[in-house]
Amino acid sequence: MSKSVLVVATLWEAIKPFERGDRYEDPLDTALAEGDLGHVCGGGSQLSEECGIEFVDIEIELNDLHRGLVVTRATLEAQGAPKGSVLQFAENGEDHSIEFGVTECLAIFLDGVGLPRAVYESTDINVLADAIDDILSAKSLGEIRGSYCGAEETAIFVYGPDAEQLFAGLKPVLEASPLCQNARVVVRYGKAGNLPRVVRLSRT
Repeated sequence: MSKSVLVVATLWEAIKPFERGDRYEDPLDTALAEGDLGHVCGGGSQLSEECGIEFVDIEIELNDLHRGLVVTRATLEAQGAPKGSVLQFAENGEDHSIEFGVTECLAIFLDGVGLPRAVYESTDINVLADAIDDILSAKSLGEIRGSYCGAEETAIFVYGPDAEQLFAGLKPVLEASPLCQNARVVVRYGKAGNLPRVVRLSRT
């Protein structure tokens, strides 16, 4: 019987533990079990002051490394794993890394302290999120996957195949919302290798 191999999947997504289990770990565990290829054996989060979670790790024990890697990558990508994600493992004494992923993130960081008090009193972030959802659904651009409330900014994380298309599609909604004044929008948010760019929305 061949020895099992530990594989660590690093996903550049600000996803909380419960949601991580629902989106990635449970479907992966099921897919691996169907082929008797292995199982998910752990996971963790790298914390960040900017967004709560910078990236997450999923630990996977594979009984059949090469078949298991194929199923692991396919399952995580089917669940929308972000570009820049990596599978890391050791084989024959050598470390290996396989980059994967299919989605890009548009991160909208709302100014939580610098706008007039009347703006915060008269607006609701849930209304903004609903407006974003409507555009995403109507244009099949992607989905909101999470949010984070920090000391000075509140973030909304939107994922889809193309972050530039996400920004272009959502820009009219963002520019029309008083709550988005002075917002910091990061296109291709996540891993530095994804070459993120930052757009600062204007004040009205």
